[in-house]
Amino acid sequence: MANKKKPAPPPAPLSPGRRRLFAVITISLPFLALAVAEFTLRCFGWGGYPPFFREVGALPSGEQVCLVEPAASKPYFFANPTRPGYAEQSNFLMPKPADTIRVFIIGESAAKGYPQPRNLSMGAFLKAMLSDVWPGKKIEVIDTGTTAVASFPLVYLVRDALKFSPDLFVFYTGNNEFFGAYGTASINAAGSLPPWALRLMRAARGLALVQVLDGWLYGKADENRTLMEQMIGRTFIPADSPLRESAARNLATNLGVMLDEIRAAGVPALVCTTASNESGLAPLGEDDTNGLDEAQLKELRRLLAEAVMAAERDDPTRAVNLLREATQLAPRHARARFLLGKVLADAGQPELARTAFLEARDLDTMPWRPVSLTEQAIRNTALTKGAVLCDVAEIFRKETPDGATGWDLLDDHVHLSLAGQARAARSMIGAMANLPAPLQLAPDDLTRVGDDEDYAEKLGANFYDDYRVNHTLKVLFGVPFMRKTNPEAFTRFEQACREAEEEMPPAVLKSAHEWQTFKPHAGGLRPLTGMVARVLLRENNAEEALPLYELASRQVPDYTSWYLEYVYFTLACRQKLHGSLTESDRAEAAEAMAQGRFLLAHGFSESGLTERYVGRLHQMRGEWAEAIPYLVSARPKMSAEDLVATDQALIVSYVQTGQTKEALTLAEDGIKNSGRFAPLYRQMREHVLKGKP
Repeated sequence: MANKKKPAPPPAPLSPGRRRLFAVITISLPFLALAVAEFTLRCFGWGGYPPFFREVGALPSGEQVCLVEPAASKPYFFANPTRPGYAEQSNFLMPKPADTIRVFIIGESAAKGYPQPRNLSMGAFLKAMLSDVWPGKKIEVIDTGTTAVASFPLVYLVRDALKFSPDLFVFYTGNNEFFGAYGTASINAAGSLPPWALRLMRAARGLALVQVLDGWLYGKADENRTLMEQMIGRTFIPADSPLRESAARNLATNLGVMLDEIRAAGVPALVCTTASNESGLAPLGEDDTNGLDEAQLKELRRLLAEAVMAAERDDPTRAVNLLREATQLAPRHARARFLLGKVLADAGQPELARTAFLEARDLDTMPWRPVSLTEQAIRNTALTKGAVLCDVAEIFRKETPDGATGWDLLDDHVHLSLAGQARAARSMIGAMANLPAPLQLAPDDLTRVGDDEDYAEKLGANFYDDYRVNHTLKVLFGVPFMRKTNPEAFTRFEQACREAEEEMPPAVLKSAHEWQTFKPHAGGLRPLTGMVARVLLRENNAEEALPLYELASRQVPDYTSWYLEYVYFTLACRQKLHGSLTESDRAEAAEAMAQGRFLLAHGFSESGLTERYVGRLHQMRGEWAEAIPYLVSARPKMSAEDLVATDQALIVSYVQTGQTKEALTLAEDGIKNSGRFAPLYRQMREHVLKGKP
C-alpha cells in the first residue's frame, strides 16, 4: 500500500504587526488609486483654481504684463461647467508704473457695466472723472466684475488682487446672493451652507476627480437659456424663507473677510450698495397667496382688477383704497404692493410710493434684485469694518421723482443704464471725500469733474451701441418669465430695436443681424461698431468708418488679435482719408506690432490673426520684407476668405521686394486649390504679370 502524503501544516498565523500592516495596505489601496488618478488628471490640466490675474510675460523694459483672467471663475460654476460666468479681460503692468493710481472694482455683471460696452461702463466713467481730478496722474481702473457670481468667489479674487499694488478697492456687489455661483438658491444651493462649509466645498470642488465628474454629470449647457436662468435652483422664495437670512449672512461674512484683508494690507476701500429697478420693474416671481382660500382669491382678483380700472379712469383715491384692501387680504402679495406704488407715484406721493415699491421688491418671490436684508448687510458691514460707504441705492432713489429707482438709471433689474453708469461713478467720486489721504478728494477737486453727458460723448456713446444694448435687453425680457411679468419692458426694447433698424442701410442692417448670431467669447463680445465700420469701409466710406473703428479698438482688450485688427483698420481709414500716415500714426502701428510680437512670443497664436495683422501693420509702414514671415506664418491657420486676404497681402509684399517668382507660385497654387476663390487668384496673377503690387 502506497504511503500517503502527510497533509501540509497550516500556515503560521500572521503576527499582530503584520496583520496591522496588511490592513493598512488594504485600506490604503483605494486611496492610493485615487491619488494616482488625481495626479494624472492634474497633469492634463484638471483640478485646482486658476489665478484671477495672470502674469503673461516680460516686456523689453522688464515690466511684467498681467491680465485679468476671464476663465478664472469657471471652477465655481461646477453645475454649469460648459457655460460659466466670466470677467472681461484687461491688462496692467507690474511693477506699477510711477505716478499711477490703481483702482480695482470688485463685483458682478453690474459692476463690469453690462449691458453697456466696456468704454461706457461705470469703470470707464470713474477713470475719466479721476483723470480730470488728478491730471498729473495715470489712472488705472481694473474692473473685475464677474458674471453670475455670489460674493463667496470674490474673496479669492480680492486675495489675488492684493498682490498687484492696489491703491483703492471699490466694491459694487450684492446682486447675486440668491442665484449666483455659491448663492443660496442657485442650482448648486451651496450658499445655503454655513460659511465654514463653503470653504470645505470649495476645496473639494478643486479636486480634479470632482471636476471631471461634474463635467460628465452636468453635460452641455442649454444654449436656449441665459446663464442666470440656468443658475436658478428655486423659483419660489417667500419673504420668510431662511434663504433670505442666509443670503444676507453670506454677503456680510464674505464682504467682511475681504475688508479685513484689505485693511490689513493698508489699502482703503469704498463699499457701494447696489441699485435696482424698483419703480419700473414689476415683481418677477409668482405672487405669494399661501393661506388664502378660493373665496379670498376671488376677492383678491376682483380688488386688483377694479384698482387697475380705477387708475385708468384717473381715480387714484379709489385705486389706492382698493389696493390697500388687497394688501390687507394678501399681505405678501408683491404685485399688489407694486401697483399701489404706481398709483401713489402718479398721485404725487413719492414717499408713500417709495415704501410700497420697496415692499414689492422685498416680497418678490424670485429675488433677482437685492432685498432690504442684503442691502442693509452692505451698510452694516462697511460701518463695522471702517470702510467708506457709497450708498448708491439711496442716492439713486433720492434723485428719482417716483421715490424709488426706475428706468432712467436702470436698464433692467440690476444693470445700470448709460446715465446710471455715469451717476454711479459720480457717486463714488463724491464718497472719495471721506477716504484717507492721499486719495481723499477736497471740494476743489470735485469741481474739476465735468457733466455726465460730456463724459458719455467723450467716451464714445453712439447710435450702434444704443442698438446693441436695446437688443441685449430685448433678448433678456424675451425670457418667458420676464416677458410674462413685464411685457411692457419687452415691448419697450423691441420697439427701440425696430426703430433703429429702420434707420440702418440694408448692408449695415445685415451686419447687425450677423452680430446677433455671435456668442460672447471669454472676455467679451465682438463690437458691433467694428462690424458696421467694416461694411462702411467696403463701401469706400472711410470717413464714417474711422470713428467706429477707433471706438472698436477701445471696446476690446489690449494684447488681443481683435485690438490689432481694429488698430490696423483705423490706420487704413486715416491713410485713405489723408493719403499717408502721420508720425503719430506710425508710432501707433509700431506699438500695436509690439503687442502682437509679445503675444506670439508667449503662445497666443491659435487663430493666425495676430500674425496676419502684425504683417499688415508692417506693410502699412512700408516695411514689405518684414511683413513676409508673419504672413507666411499666418497662412496655415487661415481658411476661406481669411486665407485669400492673407495671400493677397503676401503677394503684394513679394512683388514689392522683387520676389516675382514666389508671388506667381502662390497665385498659381490658389488657382489650382482654392475652389470658388480661384478667380480671385487669377486676378492676383494678372496683377503680378503686369507688375502691379
